[in-house]
Amino acid sequence: MICPVVPVFIGTTATGRVASGLIARSGLIAHLVEQPAVASDAARFRLQAMADHTPEDADLAVDTLDRCIRKAKESD
Repeated sequence: MICPVVPVFIGTTATGRVASGLIARSGLIAHLVEQPAVASDAARFRLQAMADHTPEDADLAVDTLDRCIRKAKESD
């Protein structure tokens, strides 16, 4: 099975950590990549799209990521 990795760039490690907690509580699985794997201002999530994800799954994931990342940036 092929599972392409989809990076979602966030910004700072601090924002990524806050967003990661919010996203996990929302029920979405998104792996945070932070320093030292990337620069401290280049945190990102690594998502894996699978063949059995529906368009609705993708829409829900995008909406959840957007909401949680925006909320995390507000707390910076």
